[in-house]
Amino acid sequence: MPERKWYIRLGNIGFNLILLNLLWITFTLAGFVIIGFFPATVSLFAVIRKLIVEDEDTPILKEFMNFYKLEFKMSNLIGYIIFLAGMLLFWDFQIVQQISNESLQVLLFNVLLVISIFYLIIVLYVFPLYVHFDLKLRQYLQYACILAIAKPFQTIMMLAFLGVTIYLYMLMPSLIFLFGMSLTCYIIMKVASLSFSKTDILQEM
Repeated sequence: MPERKWYIRLGNIGFNLILLNLLWITFTLAGFVIIGFFPATVSLFAVIRKLIVEDEDTPILKEFMNFYKLEFKMSNLIGYIIFLAGMLLFWDFQIVQQISNESLQVLLFNVLLVISIFYLIIVLYVFPLYVHFDLKLRQYLQYACILAIAKPFQTIMMLAFLGVTIYLYMLMPSLIFLFGMSLTCYIIMKVASLSFSKTDILQEM
C-alpha cells in the first residue's frame, strides 16, 4: 500500500482528535465527572498511544470503550491519588498565606512553588506511563518523578508545545470544543513517547 500523502494523514489525525474529544466529553459525563473523568482521560491517552505507535486506522470507538471498562477502577485510584496530592499542595499554600513572619512566608512559598512545578510535570508523565507500561501502582509515580528530572529536554519541549496550544485556545476558544482535551493529550503522549522506550526507561530506572 502506498504511503499516504501528508495532508491526508493530517486530515485523518484531525478527524480522530475531534472524535476522541467528543468521546472524552461523553464518557466523562457518563461517569458524572467524579468517577468518569479519570477513566475517560486514561482511555483517551491509550487510544492516542495506539494511533501514534501502532496504527492510525485503529477502531477508535471500540478501543475507547474497551479501555474505559478495563481501566475504570485503576485509573480512578491513580487519578485520585494525584488529585489528593494536588489538594494537599493547595492547602499548604493557604496555610503559608496565614503566616505572619514575612521572611518565613516567602521562603515557604518559594519551596511550595518549586514542589508544585515538579508536581505538575509528574502529572504530565503519569498517564502516558500508565498506558505505555504494565507496572505496579507505585512505579508509575516513581518513574514519573524520575522522568521529570532525567528527561529535561523532552519535558521542556512538552511544556513549550502545551504553552503554544493553550495560547491558541485563548485566541480561538472555539477550538476547545473541537480539540480541547484530545489535542492536549496528543501532544503530551507524542512527546512522552520520545522520553521512554522499552530499552530506555526500564534499563535506566
